[in-house]
Amino acid sequence: MSTLLKVEKISVTFDGFKAINNLSYSIEKSELKAIIGPNGAGKTTFMDIITGQTKPNEGKVLFGKREVWLESDQKYQTIWEENLLSKNESQIALLGIGRKFQRPTVFELKSVFENLTISLKKNRNPFNVLFQKISNKEYEKIEKILNEINLDIEKNRVAGELSHGQKQWLEIGMLLTQDPKLLLIDEPAAGMTVNERKKTVQILRKLSSDKSVIVVEHDMEFVKDLECEVTVLHEGKILAEGSIESVSSDKNVVEVYLGR
Repeated sequence: MSTLLKVEKISVTFDGFKAINNLSYSIEKSELKAIIGPNGAGKTTFMDIITGQTKPNEGKVLFGKREVWLESDQKYQTIWEENLLSKNESQIALLGIGRKFQRPTVFELKSVFENLTISLKKNRNPFNVLFQKISNKEYEKIEKILNEINLDIEKNRVAGELSHGQKQWLEIGMLLTQDPKLLLIDEPAAGMTVNERKKTVQILRKLSSDKSVIVVEHDMEFVKDLECEVTVLHEGKILAEGSIESVSSDKNVVEVYLGR
């Protein structure tokens, strides 16, 4: 596997409080991982750093690794395409990093299909959808995304009429129109029905077949169903990593996160 994102020894201090403390983390291409932890553990700050909203006091955030053959040395050398700390939020998004926040933000008065059309890379202005026709290729792309997010039969429905869970899926779909390489998904299971949660697990697992996906979540059962590696954060540090079964039985995790 090839590493897509590598975070090296980052630290962030706010008014004397160390929100992130010497944290290192990585994710491979086409990998699904989850991050859990109590409130104040540093989960949001960690995602803010990756997306350029917060700059760390120290450390590195590297994105897009490739191997280059050195003829003179007869060996491969690892080259990182981008240093995210030198980029702003817009530049990071254009590199292929998309983030979905906990509260879905969709165009309530537009149809599901129109929401996805507005989100296409070339349609930065919401009014473009009223005057600009999409190409056959773009139409096929949206149809594919509708199928991936389980909203193909809802495509003509006004987004404001969707359930909370369906709006979450639509926002994921809006990110997918940007062709992201890495998706950061914040608490997708919050407020969903049992059936929606199951379908969300299916959506995220399917997406990770060709994209990297990091899910930040509080719901342990939801994380368990994802069947992926879990990272537990506490006080800005990694407390434990591994399967949900292994971290759930970790003594330190039980004490600080599960409260037992």
